[in-house]
Amino acid sequence: MDAVVVGGGVVGLFAAYYLRREGVDVAIVDGLEPGEASRAAAGILEFTRFKINRINVVGYPTAYLSMLSKGAARIRHIDVKWILAYIRSYGKDPGERVWEAVREMGRFSWAEYRRLAEERNDFDYAEEPLYELVQDVEAEAEELKRDPLRPKFEVGELDGKQAVIYLEAAKLSTDLAVRRLREEAGARHVPAFAETVGDGFVTAGGKRLEADVVIVAAGWRISRLLGLPVAPFKGYGFRVRPSRRPNAMFIDLADTGIAVVPLKDWVKATGRFDLDSTDDHSPAEKVLAGARKLMGYLEAIDMAVGYRPCTPDGLPIVERRGEKLVVAAGACRLGWTFGPALGKMAADLALGRAKTTAFPSSRFGL
Repeated sequence: MDAVVVGGGVVGLFAAYYLRREGVDVAIVDGLEPGEASRAAAGILEFTRFKINRINVVGYPTAYLSMLSKGAARIRHIDVKWILAYIRSYGKDPGERVWEAVREMGRFSWAEYRRLAEERNDFDYAEEPLYELVQDVEAEAEELKRDPLRPKFEVGELDGKQAVIYLEAAKLSTDLAVRRLREEAGARHVPAFAETVGDGFVTAGGKRLEADVVIVAAGWRISRLLGLPVAPFKGYGFRVRPSRRPNAMFIDLADTGIAVVPLKDWVKATGRFDLDSTDDHSPAEKVLAGARKLMGYLEAIDMAVGYRPCTPDGLPIVERRGEKLVVAAGACRLGWTFGPALGKMAADLALGRAKTTAFPSSRFGL
């Protein structure tokens, strides 16, 4: 059996990994080096906390407008279909069946990361608390109590600043994890962006590729390929060496909006949530400025750019769309957290071991 995976981000890499474990010959079609677009992420894994993805809850548009007014975000990408789907999904809860499926994704992904680290921890995997620095710790704690995944947390401080301490968290180096996944997947790379996809075929770079199954894990580009409501929320990630190395991983929601993850050989600093598919990356300077505010003088090793693929409700789309066509995308800010589970679901659909999931695109009424 052979397969083509369209998109070499974290979900596409995990899908290729699980297919290869079943002896499938896999090619990854991506105009970038596989994993490149997923390197920008901080590497924070939040297995039982979905709050960060709930962009359709009542009040979120007001919060995002506030970010825009402060220059903490910007909009350069407008997709009318996405906006209409957002309006239809606004304020709606998907129900307990879906939340249980999300919990299962968290359980599976957590177990897989542990297994991979036990085999060979060459990607700086570690389980430790995540500190969320906030302006109103009591309000944040109350909101976490309403999170459908029921996360375990405490209220405390980090460096004299009030924080909600999320206890069921882990971290990894996205740069090193990408390298590991490329090695494990052993897939052939077709260096071109897909132009069209269909039931068992892909056109890329002017050539037609046919396969027993095609998995489309192309992030936000799925909106162009299949017309599904997935939008690009751009973020920037820097590997840095700071003068003040942090003692814990944290997200500064009280001021800079920067996430900071200390790793063995560097610190990862990431930020921004821009609805922006352009090649203008000038807001990256604000991320670097925020990192300096938190950690003092720092040496920037490199920068990566990523486009978080967000559906209107923050939940992924995973489904079979034909006899030889599978889709897996839309994990928004939790792509690395749920990457193993999403890749495994896509592989199971491709191999005929599953027929449906709890995350069909039909929920958007398209």
